Amino acid sequence: MKKNIIINRTIALSMLLLSLISATVRAQDDEKSPLVVNLSYFTSNNNMQYVAVTAKSKISGKFQPVKGAEVKLYLDKDSSGKPMGFIGKVVTGEKGRAASNIPPALAQLWKSNVNHTFVAVTDKTKLYDATTTELAVAKARITIDTAEDKNLTATFSEYKGNIWVPVKGVDIKLCIKRLGGDLPISDKDSYTTDSTGKVSGEFKRDKLPGDKDGNLILVAKVEDNDTYGNLRVEKPIQWGAKFVAPNDFFSKSALWGSRFHSPIWLVFLAYSIVITVWGILLYLVILLVRIKKLGKQEEALK
Repeated sequence: MKKNIIINRTIALSMLLLSLISATVRAQDDEKSPLVVNLSYFTSNNNMQYVAVTAKSKISGKFQPVKGAEVKLYLDKDSSGKPMGFIGKVVTGEKGRAASNIPPALAQLWKSNVNHTFVAVTDKTKLYDATTTELAVAKARITIDTAEDKNLTATFSEYKGNIWVPVKGVDIKLCIKRLGGDLPISDKDSYTTDSTGKVSGEFKRDKLPGDKDGNLILVAKVEDNDTYGNLRVEKPIQWGAKFVAPNDFFSKSALWGSRFHSPIWLVFLAYSIVITVWGILLYLVILLVRIKKLGKQEEALK
């Protein structure tokens, strides 16, 4: 009798333990992973501003980009803390990113304040709760000056009290724009502005090819600054080596040559492949014909 009681209690405790484990697993499955939205501010050539959005969430213990997240973007807040100027609604792509320019309708609001706050709002969905993200930025600009001795000077200024005030201690990169990215003008990666808001660097890429007139695109940029965001200014300058294509550039025997000026080894390889393939096909046809003839001869002997 006591043995049966012990067995029944053991079974009851086991069932209770299993139910607790099952409830814990269901609770973990039902728990929503938070949606993390980040904002970045960009300005190009001191006249085009836009906001970039990145959405991600923790999936299987690792943050992954979220595709299809709808984010509403606003410029500034009113006295009650509600978002004011509607920039637009964006939807994140495969990499969880999206961007939107500041529309002309908000030009007056943009000019009226020195500092601005960007607000990103997402609504509640089946997968994520509603979120609100803010990014505060200050108006700033970069100007570029060049000298005949191939020195590049960039000045960083902040807009305060209706005037542009130089800012000290801002890291600026001086580069040349290339197809694969921006190349520093020298061995130094970045420069820090002095009390006048200026940095100077010597151009040491004399043999860098430009266009047919020797033009290069100089770049001064600030990246991921906590106060000012991302700023970029470009300026063309004739500091590069002129690119002059030789008259026989496309007529000599080379990989980039015209149809009848391909390298001999490449022509030989191509024709060898064609002849080999057609030779194999012809050999297979001959074998099929022989097999058919042998079949007919065997039937005749029978």
